[in-house]
Amino acid sequence: MKQIKYLMVALTLLFIQPAFAHHGEDPNFAEYNVALGVSPFGGSLNFSHNISHKTTYVAAVGGIDGIEMDLGIDGTDYTVGSKSAWVGFFVNHRPFKNASWFRVVGGVGFGSIENELTDADGNRYRADYNDNPVGYFGVGFGAGTDKGFSIGFDIGTLYTSGPDVSQVDGLENKAAVESISNHIFFGSVLPNAQLTLGWGF
Repeated sequence: MKQIKYLMVALTLLFIQPAFAHHGEDPNFAEYNVALGVSPFGGSLNFSHNISHKTTYVAAVGGIDGIEMDLGIDGTDYTVGSKSAWVGFFVNHRPFKNASWFRVVGGVGFGSIENELTDADGNRYRADYNDNPVGYFGVGFGAGTDKGFSIGFDIGTLYTSGPDVSQVDGLENKAAVESISNHIFFGSVLPNAQLTLGWGF
């Protein structure tokens, strides 16, 4: 997938570039950070290593055991049950010296997102994301490199190969499978937003 290839090249350049600003003898600089996050794909535990005021490496593990919501697709109402489990590796880069609260974020994730859709007649369908890796690109605000409490907010997009959509129970309905496949909620590009609360040390 071209998007993932481009993202991997960009991440490689970020990893190999020298740090533009080293923390030097800054007594308030936190070399590490541990944070809890919440996003549409579940809660997460995040471990960060600040190699400078500009660049941070992040490893995260997260997921959600199961949530339910109602979703209408082409005139049919579905109850959607979702669960996910994933790990991710990211690079945070702060490109502006006078705006260290702003971050550009790129990374990759490995895991799965599983969705089961049930209509009013009891017909069941699945829309599962199982292909790996998944690319991520976004921007972030906050979650700096100082010691002590930190708060961050990130928005971005996940780049996937799309879900495998199938019917698993009920009368065969190819039109419903196609409608689910074409719905924006089950696209190959998924929006993401995450709030994190952490502690730098």
